[in-house]
Amino acid sequence: MDTSRPHGHSPREIVSIADTCSAALRSMPRLEIWLKELGLPVDPALVPLMCLQTAFFTPWLPPETCYQLSRLTVWLMAIDNVLDAPDAAHSAGPDGAPNRVRAWHEVLAGRDSDSGGSSSDDPLARALAEITRDLHRDGRPELTAIWRKSMHQTLVGMRGEREAARTAAAGGGVPRLADYLRHGAWTIGVEQQVTALWALMDEPGLPRRLPVLLGALRQAATAIRLLNDLRGHQREQSEGKTDALAIGLTEQEAYRRAEEGLENCRRALAPLTAAGYGSAVALERVALWHARMYHRFDPVRPGQTTTSPLPGGPGGAPHARLSPFVPQSREAPAMNIEQQVLDVIVSGGQYDNAKLAELFDQLEPVDTDLLIGTWQGGGFEDTSENAALLTKMRWYGKRFVDAEHVEPLLCRDEDGTVFSYEEMGLATLHEVTYRGKQSTAMVYDQLPIIDHFRRLTDNVLLCVMDKKEAPADFFFHLTRVPASPPRPSGDGG
Repeated sequence: MDTSRPHGHSPREIVSIADTCSAALRSMPRLEIWLKELGLPVDPALVPLMCLQTAFFTPWLPPETCYQLSRLTVWLMAIDNVLDAPDAAHSAGPDGAPNRVRAWHEVLAGRDSDSGGSSSDDPLARALAEITRDLHRDGRPELTAIWRKSMHQTLVGMRGEREAARTAAAGGGVPRLADYLRHGAWTIGVEQQVTALWALMDEPGLPRRLPVLLGALRQAATAIRLLNDLRGHQREQSEGKTDALAIGLTEQEAYRRAEEGLENCRRALAPLTAAGYGSAVALERVALWHARMYHRFDPVRPGQTTTSPLPGGPGGAPHARLSPFVPQSREAPAMNIEQQVLDVIVSGGQYDNAKLAELFDQLEPVDTDLLIGTWQGGGFEDTSENAALLTKMRWYGKRFVDAEHVEPLLCRDEDGTVFSYEEMGLATLHEVTYRGKQSTAMVYDQLPIIDHFRRLTDNVLLCVMDKKEAPADFFFHLTRVPASPPRPSGDGG
Protein backbone atom coordinates (compact mmCIF):
# COMPACT_ATOMS: atom_id res chain seq x y z
CA MET A 1 0.00 0.00 0.00
CA ASP A 2 1.16 3.53 -0.81
CA THR A 3 1.35 5.29 2.57
CA SER A 4 2.70 8.54 1.21
CA ARG A 5 -0.80 9.99 0.71
CA PRO A 6 -3.91 9.94 2.92
CA HIS A 7 -6.71 7.60 1.93
CA GLY A 8 -10.38 7.45 2.76
CA HIS A 9 -11.07 11.07 3.75
CA SER A 10 -12.92 13.59 1.62
CA PRO A 11 -11.92 17.28 1.84
CA ARG A 12 -15.03 17.96 3.93
CA GLU A 13 -14.09 15.20 6.37
CA ILE A 14 -10.56 16.57 6.66
CA VAL A 15 -11.94 20.03 7.48
CA SER A 16 -14.15 18.45 10.14
CA ILE A 17 -11.14 16.69 11.66
CA ALA A 18 -9.18 19.96 11.69
CA ASP A 19 -12.08 21.79 13.34
CA THR A 20 -12.34 19.07 15.96
CA CYS A 21 -8.65 19.25 16.86
CA SER A 22 -8.52 23.04 16.96
CA ALA A 23 -11.63 23.28 19.16
CA ALA A 24 -10.17 20.68 21.52
CA LEU A 25 -6.84 22.51 21.74
CA ARG A 26 -8.61 25.76 22.66
CA SER A 27 -10.54 24.02 25.45
CA MET A 28 -7.67 22.11 27.07
CA PRO A 29 -5.90 24.94 28.97
CA ARG A 30 -9.21 26.36 30.23
CA LEU A 31 -10.39 22.96 31.42
CA GLU A 32 -7.09 22.23 33.19
CA ILE A 33 -7.32 25.54 35.05
CA TRP A 34 -10.97 24.96 35.97
CA LEU A 35 -10.21 21.47 37.22
CA LYS A 36 -7.27 22.68 39.31
CA GLU A 37 -9.08 25.69 40.79
CA LEU A 38 -12.04 23.61 41.97
CA GLY A 39 -9.98 20.61 43.03
CA LEU A 40 -12.27 18.07 41.36
CA PRO A 41 -11.30 14.40 41.89
CA VAL A 42 -10.40 13.72 38.25
CA ASP A 43 -6.99 12.79 36.85
CA PRO A 44 -5.75 15.84 34.85
CA ALA A 45 -4.35 13.39 32.29
CA LEU A 46 -7.95 12.86 31.16
CA VAL A 47 -8.37 16.49 30.04
CA PRO A 48 -7.22 15.88 26.42
CA LEU A 49 -9.59 12.92 26.12
CA MET A 50 -12.52 14.96 27.44
CA CYS A 51 -11.79 17.88 25.10
CA LEU A 52 -11.23 15.73 22.03
CA GLN A 53 -14.45 13.80 22.46
CA THR A 54 -16.63 16.84 23.04
CA ALA A 55 -15.09 18.66 20.08
CA PHE A 56 -15.72 15.60 17.91
CA PHE A 57 -19.42 15.56 18.81
CA THR A 58 -20.25 18.94 17.21
CA PRO A 59 -17.23 20.48 15.42
CA TRP A 60 -19.56 22.93 13.67
CA LEU A 61 -20.60 24.59 16.95
CA PRO A 62 -18.59 27.41 18.64
CA PRO A 63 -15.58 26.39 20.78
CA GLU A 64 -17.41 27.72 23.84
CA THR A 65 -19.96 24.92 23.44
CA CYS A 66 -17.12 22.39 23.37
CA TYR A 67 -15.75 23.86 26.59
CA GLN A 68 -19.13 23.82 28.33
CA LEU A 69 -19.66 20.18 27.41
CA SER A 70 -16.12 19.27 28.49
CA ARG A 71 -16.83 20.67 31.96
CA LEU A 72 -20.02 18.61 32.16
CA THR A 73 -18.18 15.45 31.11
CA VAL A 74 -15.48 16.05 33.73
CA TRP A 75 -18.14 16.60 36.38
CA LEU A 76 -19.88 13.34 35.51
CA MET A 77 -16.59 11.50 35.83
CA ALA A 78 -15.88 13.26 39.14
CA ILE A 79 -19.15 12.22 40.79
CA ASP A 80 -18.60 8.67 39.56
CA ASN A 81 -15.20 8.71 41.27
CA VAL A 82 -16.70 10.12 44.47
CA LEU A 83 -19.71 7.82 44.74
CA ASP A 84 -17.75 4.72 43.76
CA ALA A 85 -15.03 5.36 46.35
CA PRO A 86 -14.83 2.66 49.04
CA ASP A 87 -15.47 5.23 51.81
CA ALA A 88 -18.21 7.10 49.90
CA ALA A 89 -20.86 6.19 52.44
CA HIS A 90 -18.85 7.87 55.22
CA SER A 91 -17.40 10.86 53.41
CA ALA A 92 -18.09 14.21 55.08
CA GLY A 93 -19.79 12.47 58.00
CA PRO A 94 -21.75 9.26 58.50
CA ASP A 95 -24.39 10.33 55.96
CA GLY A 96 -21.94 12.07 53.65
CA ALA A 97 -22.78 10.64 50.24
CA PRO A 98 -26.59 10.98 50.58
CA ASN A 99 -26.19 14.56 51.84
CA ARG A 100 -23.94 15.50 48.94
CA VAL A 101 -26.26 13.88 46.39
CA ARG A 102 -29.21 15.70 47.95
CA ALA A 103 -27.31 18.98 47.61
CA TRP A 104 -26.59 18.26 43.93
CA HIS A 105 -30.30 17.66 43.31
CA GLU A 106 -30.98 21.04 44.92
CA VAL A 107 -28.44 22.75 42.67
CA LEU A 108 -30.07 21.25 39.57
CA ALA A 109 -33.50 22.35 40.79
CA GLY A 110 -32.28 25.92 41.39
CA ARG A 111 -32.72 25.66 45.15
CA ASP A 112 -29.02 25.77 46.06
CA SER A 113 -28.72 28.96 48.09
CA ASP A 114 -28.40 27.03 51.36
CA SER A 115 -27.40 23.57 50.24
CA GLY A 116 -24.78 23.51 47.55
CA GLY A 117 -24.46 26.69 45.54
CA SER A 118 -21.38 28.71 44.77
CA SER A 119 -20.69 29.29 48.48
CA SER A 120 -20.70 25.58 49.33
CA ASP A 121 -17.57 23.86 50.61
CA ASP A 122 -18.29 20.99 48.21
CA PRO A 123 -16.26 21.56 44.99
CA LEU A 124 -18.63 19.31 43.06
CA ALA A 125 -21.63 21.41 44.11
CA ARG A 126 -19.82 24.61 43.10
CA ALA A 127 -18.86 23.12 39.74
CA LEU A 128 -22.41 21.91 39.10
CA ALA A 129 -23.83 25.32 40.03
CA GLU A 130 -21.53 26.93 37.45
CA ILE A 131 -22.41 24.39 34.75
CA THR A 132 -26.14 24.71 35.44
CA ARG A 133 -26.03 28.52 35.52
CA ASP A 134 -24.19 28.76 32.19
CA LEU A 135 -26.43 26.21 30.49
CA HIS A 136 -29.50 28.04 31.77
CA ARG A 137 -28.09 31.30 30.42
CA ASP A 138 -27.12 29.98 26.98
CA GLY A 139 -29.60 27.15 26.46
CA ARG A 140 -33.22 26.97 25.37
CA PRO A 141 -35.50 26.63 28.42
CA GLU A 142 -37.66 23.82 27.07
CA LEU A 143 -34.51 21.80 26.33
CA THR A 144 -32.55 22.65 29.47
CA ALA A 145 -35.51 21.17 31.38
CA ILE A 146 -34.88 17.85 29.63
CA TRP A 147 -31.18 18.09 30.46
CA ARG A 148 -31.96 18.75 34.13
CA LYS A 149 -34.22 15.69 34.18
CA SER A 150 -31.39 13.56 32.75
CA MET A 151 -29.04 14.90 35.42
CA HIS A 152 -31.49 14.07 38.21
CA GLN A 153 -31.75 10.57 36.73
CA THR A 154 -27.96 10.24 36.76
CA LEU A 155 -27.92 10.82 40.51
CA VAL A 156 -30.86 8.47 41.07
CA GLY A 157 -29.14 5.82 38.95
CA MET A 158 -25.84 6.13 40.78
CA ARG A 159 -27.62 5.75 44.08
CA GLY A 160 -29.32 2.63 42.71
CA GLU A 161 -26.02 1.17 41.52
CA ARG A 162 -24.40 1.88 44.89
CA GLU A 163 -27.23 0.17 46.74
CA ALA A 164 -27.14 -2.80 44.35
CA ALA A 165 -23.41 -3.25 44.95
CA ARG A 166 -23.90 -3.15 48.73
CA THR A 167 -26.77 -5.64 48.51
CA ALA A 168 -24.74 -8.01 46.36
CA ALA A 169 -21.73 -7.75 48.70
CA ALA A 170 -23.97 -8.65 51.63
CA GLY A 171 -25.21 -11.75 49.83
CA GLY A 172 -28.59 -10.26 48.95
CA GLY A 173 -28.44 -11.05 45.24
CA VAL A 174 -28.20 -8.86 42.16
CA PRO A 175 -30.83 -6.55 40.61
CA ARG A 176 -33.05 -7.50 37.70
CA LEU A 177 -31.36 -6.90 34.35
CA ALA A 178 -34.08 -4.45 33.23
CA ASP A 179 -33.63 -2.36 36.39
CA TYR A 180 -29.85 -2.42 36.03
CA LEU A 181 -29.97 -1.32 32.38
CA ARG A 182 -32.42 1.49 33.14
CA HIS A 183 -30.08 2.88 35.80
CA GLY A 184 -27.03 2.09 33.69
CA ALA A 185 -28.36 4.08 30.73
CA TRP A 186 -28.77 7.04 33.07
CA THR A 187 -25.28 6.82 34.58
CA ILE A 188 -23.15 6.18 31.51
CA GLY A 189 -23.24 9.93 30.69
CA VAL A 190 -24.44 9.74 27.08
CA GLU A 191 -27.91 11.16 27.74
CA GLN A 192 -26.51 14.05 29.74
CA GLN A 193 -24.00 14.99 27.04
CA VAL A 194 -26.55 14.80 24.22
CA THR A 195 -29.34 16.70 25.97
CA ALA A 196 -26.88 19.46 26.91
CA LEU A 197 -25.87 19.76 23.25
CA TRP A 198 -29.51 19.97 22.19
CA ALA A 199 -30.11 22.75 24.70
CA LEU A 200 -27.18 24.72 23.28
CA MET A 201 -28.26 24.33 19.64
CA ASP A 202 -30.21 26.98 17.81
CA GLU A 203 -32.10 24.42 15.73
CA PRO A 204 -35.61 25.49 14.67
CA GLY A 205 -38.31 22.95 15.44
CA LEU A 206 -36.08 20.74 17.56
CA PRO A 207 -38.74 20.13 20.27
CA ARG A 208 -41.05 18.62 17.63
CA ARG A 209 -38.41 16.00 16.87
CA LEU A 210 -37.83 15.07 20.51
CA PRO A 211 -39.99 11.91 20.60
CA VAL A 212 -37.91 10.27 17.87
CA LEU A 213 -34.64 11.70 19.22
CA LEU A 214 -35.29 10.60 22.80
CA GLY A 215 -36.16 7.07 21.71
CA ALA A 216 -32.94 6.84 19.71
CA LEU A 217 -30.97 8.34 22.62
CA ARG A 218 -32.20 5.69 25.04
CA GLN A 219 -31.18 2.95 22.58
CA ALA A 220 -27.71 4.47 22.28
CA ALA A 221 -27.22 4.96 26.01
CA THR A 222 -28.19 1.37 26.80
CA ALA A 223 -25.88 0.05 24.07
CA ILE A 224 -22.94 2.11 25.36
CA ARG A 225 -23.60 0.85 28.91
CA LEU A 226 -23.30 -2.72 27.64
CA LEU A 227 -20.05 -1.95 25.77
CA ASN A 228 -18.72 -0.29 28.92
CA ASP A 229 -19.51 -3.43 30.92
CA LEU A 230 -17.79 -5.63 28.35
CA ARG A 231 -14.61 -3.54 28.33
CA GLY A 232 -14.39 -2.95 32.09
CA HIS A 233 -15.84 -6.19 33.49
CA GLN A 234 -12.64 -7.52 35.05
CA ARG A 235 -11.81 -4.15 36.63
CA GLU A 236 -15.32 -3.72 37.99
CA GLN A 237 -15.32 -7.26 39.37
CA SER A 238 -12.16 -6.50 41.32
CA GLU A 239 -13.80 -3.31 42.64
CA GLY A 240 -16.91 -5.17 43.82
CA LYS A 241 -19.29 -3.57 41.31
CA THR A 242 -22.31 -5.08 39.61
CA ASP A 243 -22.61 -5.07 35.82
CA ALA A 244 -24.64 -6.82 33.13
CA LEU A 245 -22.26 -9.77 32.99
CA ALA A 246 -22.40 -10.28 36.76
CA ILE A 247 -26.20 -10.28 36.53
CA GLY A 248 -26.17 -13.07 33.97
CA LEU A 249 -25.68 -11.84 30.40
CA THR A 250 -23.06 -13.73 28.44
CA GLU A 251 -20.40 -11.71 26.64
CA GLN A 252 -21.89 -12.71 23.28
CA GLU A 253 -25.41 -11.68 24.31
CA ALA A 254 -24.22 -8.35 25.72
CA TYR A 255 -22.32 -7.61 22.52
CA ARG A 256 -25.31 -8.61 20.37
CA ARG A 257 -27.65 -6.38 22.37
CA ALA A 258 -25.24 -3.47 22.10
CA GLU A 259 -24.95 -3.83 18.32
CA GLU A 260 -28.71 -4.13 18.01
CA GLY A 261 -29.25 -0.99 20.10
CA LEU A 262 -26.80 1.02 18.00
CA GLU A 263 -28.45 -0.18 14.81
CA ASN A 264 -31.92 0.72 16.11
CA CYS A 265 -30.60 4.15 17.03
CA ARG A 266 -29.10 4.65 13.58
CA ARG A 267 -32.29 3.56 11.83
CA ALA A 268 -34.46 5.90 13.89
CA LEU A 269 -32.11 8.82 13.20
CA ALA A 270 -31.59 8.11 9.48
CA PRO A 271 -34.35 10.43 8.16
CA LEU A 272 -33.19 13.24 10.45
CA THR A 273 -29.47 12.90 9.70
CA ALA A 274 -30.25 12.70 5.98
CA ALA A 275 -32.14 15.99 6.33
CA GLY A 276 -29.11 17.55 8.07
CA TYR A 277 -30.62 18.10 11.53
CA GLY A 278 -27.71 18.85 13.89
CA SER A 279 -29.57 17.32 16.84
CA ALA A 280 -29.58 13.91 15.14
CA VAL A 281 -26.04 14.22 13.78
CA ALA A 282 -24.75 15.11 17.27
CA LEU A 283 -26.45 12.07 18.81
CA GLU A 284 -25.02 9.83 16.10
CA ARG A 285 -21.50 11.19 16.67
CA VAL A 286 -21.77 10.80 20.46
CA ALA A 287 -22.79 7.16 20.02
CA LEU A 288 -20.04 6.59 17.46
CA TRP A 289 -17.33 8.05 19.69
CA HIS A 290 -18.24 5.99 22.74
CA ALA A 291 -18.76 2.78 20.76
CA ARG A 292 -15.40 3.03 19.03
CA MET A 293 -13.65 4.09 22.25
CA TYR A 294 -14.85 1.02 24.16
CA HIS A 295 -13.76 -1.16 21.25
CA ARG A 296 -10.20 0.08 21.90
CA PHE A 297 -9.69 0.84 25.59
CA ASP A 298 -11.20 1.45 29.00
CA PRO A 299 -11.45 5.26 29.44
CA VAL A 300 -11.43 4.86 33.24
CA ARG A 301 -7.88 3.53 32.85
CA PRO A 302 -6.73 5.33 29.67
CA GLY A 303 -3.06 4.67 30.39
CA GLN A 304 -3.68 0.95 30.08
CA THR A 305 -4.61 1.15 26.40
CA THR A 306 -5.14 -2.22 24.80
CA THR A 307 -5.80 -3.54 21.34
CA SER A 308 -7.25 -6.80 22.65
CA PRO A 309 -10.63 -7.82 21.18
CA LEU A 310 -13.72 -6.54 22.91
CA PRO A 311 -15.22 -9.48 24.82
CA GLY A 312 -18.14 -10.94 22.93
CA GLY A 313 -17.10 -9.50 19.58
CA PRO A 314 -17.69 -11.63 16.48
CA GLY A 315 -14.91 -14.17 15.99
CA GLY A 316 -12.94 -12.56 18.81
CA ALA A 317 -11.99 -9.69 16.49
CA PRO A 318 -13.59 -6.33 17.19
CA HIS A 319 -12.84 -4.95 13.74
CA ALA A 320 -14.04 -7.96 11.74
CA ARG A 321 -17.42 -6.27 11.56
CA LEU A 322 -17.98 -2.58 11.08
CA SER A 323 -19.77 -0.52 13.71
CA PRO A 324 -23.33 0.31 12.61
CA PHE A 325 -22.28 3.95 12.57
CA VAL A 326 -19.35 3.49 10.17
CA PRO A 327 -20.58 4.08 6.61
CA GLN A 328 -19.75 1.17 4.31
CA SER A 329 -20.03 3.25 1.15
CA ARG A 330 -20.02 6.89 0.18
CA GLU A 331 -23.55 6.66 -1.18
CA ALA A 332 -26.36 7.23 1.34
CA PRO A 333 -28.62 4.15 1.45
CA ALA A 334 -32.14 4.57 0.19
CA MET A 335 -34.65 5.03 2.99
CA ASN A 336 -37.06 2.17 3.51
CA ILE A 337 -40.77 2.78 4.08
CA GLU A 338 -40.36 2.81 7.86
CA GLN A 339 -37.71 5.53 7.70
CA GLN A 340 -39.76 7.50 5.19
CA VAL A 341 -42.81 7.45 7.45
CA LEU A 342 -40.77 8.56 10.47
CA ASP A 343 -39.46 11.45 8.38
CA VAL A 344 -43.00 12.39 7.33
CA ILE A 345 -44.15 12.31 10.96
CA VAL A 346 -41.31 14.61 11.99
CA SER A 347 -41.90 17.03 9.11
CA GLY A 348 -45.72 16.99 9.31
CA GLY A 349 -46.06 15.95 5.66
CA GLN A 350 -48.46 13.60 3.89
CA TYR A 351 -48.07 9.97 2.83
CA ASP A 352 -49.76 7.45 0.56
CA ASN A 353 -52.48 5.28 2.17
CA ALA A 354 -51.54 2.12 0.30
CA LYS A 355 -47.92 2.33 1.48
CA LEU A 356 -49.08 3.00 5.03
CA ALA A 357 -51.20 -0.15 4.90
CA GLU A 358 -48.19 -2.11 3.63
CA LEU A 359 -46.01 -0.83 6.47
CA PHE A 360 -48.74 -1.36 9.08
CA ASP A 361 -48.84 -5.07 8.22
CA GLN A 362 -45.06 -5.35 8.63
CA LEU A 363 -44.84 -3.71 12.05
CA GLU A 364 -44.99 -5.39 15.45
CA PRO A 365 -48.10 -5.17 17.68
CA VAL A 366 -48.08 -3.26 20.97
CA ASP A 367 -49.06 -4.13 24.53
CA THR A 368 -50.88 -2.11 27.16
CA ASP A 369 -47.72 -1.17 29.08
CA LEU A 370 -46.22 0.52 26.02
CA LEU A 371 -49.33 2.65 25.55
CA ILE A 372 -49.60 4.06 29.07
CA GLY A 373 -49.03 7.80 29.02
CA THR A 374 -49.91 10.83 26.89
CA TRP A 375 -49.43 10.82 23.12
CA GLN A 376 -49.60 13.62 20.58
CA GLY A 377 -51.32 12.71 17.34
CA GLY A 378 -51.33 13.69 13.71
CA GLY A 379 -52.57 12.54 10.33
CA PHE A 380 -51.05 11.69 6.97
CA GLU A 381 -53.63 13.63 4.92
CA ASP A 382 -56.06 16.51 5.38
CA THR A 383 -58.82 15.89 2.84
CA SER A 384 -60.92 13.07 4.32
CA GLU A 385 -63.97 13.54 6.53
CA ASN A 386 -62.10 12.18 9.56
CA ALA A 387 -59.16 14.52 9.02
CA ALA A 388 -61.48 17.51 8.68
CA LEU A 389 -63.37 16.59 11.86
CA LEU A 390 -60.18 16.24 13.91
CA THR A 391 -58.91 19.58 12.60
CA LYS A 392 -62.19 21.25 13.55
CA MET A 393 -61.97 19.74 17.06
CA ARG A 394 -58.34 20.91 17.42
CA TRP A 395 -57.43 17.31 18.21
CA TYR A 396 -54.17 17.02 20.16
CA GLY A 397 -53.81 13.29 20.91
CA LYS A 398 -54.72 10.55 23.38
CA ARG A 399 -54.06 9.72 27.01
CA PHE A 400 -53.90 6.10 28.19
CA VAL A 401 -54.28 6.02 31.97
CA ASP A 402 -54.79 2.26 32.18
CA ALA A 403 -56.69 -0.45 30.32
CA GLU A 404 -60.02 0.73 31.74
CA HIS A 405 -59.53 4.48 31.31
CA VAL A 406 -58.54 6.02 27.99
CA GLU A 407 -59.13 9.63 26.95
CA PRO A 408 -59.23 9.24 23.16
CA LEU A 409 -59.88 12.85 22.23
CA LEU A 410 -57.45 15.25 23.86
CA CYS A 411 -58.10 18.62 22.23
CA ARG A 412 -56.90 22.20 22.57
CA ASP A 413 -59.12 25.10 23.57
CA GLU A 414 -58.81 28.57 22.05
CA ASP A 415 -55.92 29.38 24.39
CA GLY A 416 -54.05 26.23 23.41
CA THR A 417 -54.69 24.41 26.69
CA VAL A 418 -55.05 20.64 26.29
CA PHE A 419 -58.23 19.10 27.71
CA SER A 420 -60.13 15.82 27.40
CA TYR A 421 -63.14 16.18 25.10
CA GLU A 422 -65.62 13.61 26.45
CA GLU A 423 -68.87 14.36 24.62
CA MET A 424 -68.18 11.33 22.42
CA GLY A 425 -67.32 9.20 25.45
CA LEU A 426 -64.14 7.57 26.69
CA ALA A 427 -62.54 4.29 25.66
CA THR A 428 -60.92 1.09 26.96
CA LEU A 429 -58.09 -1.17 25.83
CA HIS A 430 -58.65 -4.73 24.62
CA GLU A 431 -56.72 -7.45 22.85
CA VAL A 432 -58.00 -7.52 19.26
CA THR A 433 -56.90 -9.49 16.21
CA TYR A 434 -56.71 -7.22 13.17
CA ARG A 435 -55.12 -7.88 9.78
CA GLY A 436 -53.75 -11.16 11.10
CA LYS A 437 -52.06 -9.90 14.28
CA GLN A 438 -53.27 -9.73 17.86
CA SER A 439 -52.49 -6.45 19.58
CA THR A 440 -53.78 -4.06 22.18
CA ALA A 441 -56.42 -1.84 20.57
CA MET A 442 -58.53 1.06 21.76
CA VAL A 443 -62.30 0.53 21.71
CA TYR A 444 -64.60 3.54 22.06
CA ASP A 445 -67.29 3.17 24.71
CA GLN A 446 -70.02 4.89 22.70
CA LEU A 447 -68.86 4.87 19.08
CA PRO A 448 -68.50 1.99 16.56
CA ILE A 449 -64.76 2.69 16.26
CA ILE A 450 -61.64 0.69 17.13
CA ASP A 451 -58.17 2.22 16.87
CA HIS A 452 -55.40 -0.28 16.11
CA PHE A 453 -51.72 0.39 16.85
CA ARG A 454 -48.40 -0.88 15.55
CA ARG A 455 -44.93 -0.01 16.85
CA LEU A 456 -42.61 2.16 14.75
CA THR A 457 -40.41 2.86 17.79
CA ASP A 458 -41.07 2.75 21.52
CA ASN A 459 -42.16 6.38 21.22
CA VAL A 460 -43.86 6.50 17.81
CA LEU A 461 -46.88 4.44 16.71
CA LEU A 462 -48.54 3.94 13.34
CA CYS A 463 -52.29 3.72 13.89
CA VAL A 464 -55.45 3.06 11.89
CA MET A 465 -59.05 3.92 12.73
CA ASP A 466 -61.40 1.02 11.97
CA LYS A 467 -64.82 2.69 11.74
CA LYS A 468 -67.97 0.70 10.99
CA GLU A 469 -69.27 1.31 7.45
CA ALA A 470 -66.44 3.76 6.73
CA PRO A 471 -65.39 3.67 3.05
CA ALA A 472 -61.65 3.63 3.80
CA ASP A 473 -59.23 3.19 6.67
CA PHE A 474 -57.97 6.39 8.29
CA PHE A 475 -54.27 6.19 9.18
CA PHE A 476 -52.75 8.45 11.81
CA HIS A 477 -49.72 8.52 14.10
CA LEU A 478 -49.06 8.96 17.81
CA THR A 479 -45.85 10.26 19.38
CA ARG A 480 -45.21 9.90 23.10
CA VAL A 481 -45.13 13.12 25.11
CA PRO A 482 -42.14 13.05 27.52
CA ALA A 483 -43.16 13.00 31.18
CA SER A 484 -42.42 16.04 33.32
CA PRO A 485 -39.14 15.89 35.30
CA PRO A 486 -39.64 14.27 38.73
CA ARG A 487 -39.33 16.39 41.87
CA PRO A 488 -36.40 14.93 43.84
CA SER A 489 -36.86 14.06 47.46
CA GLY A 490 -34.29 12.86 49.96
CA ASP A 491 -31.34 11.23 48.22
CA GLY A 492 -32.77 11.87 44.79
CA GLY A 493 -35.75 9.55 45.39
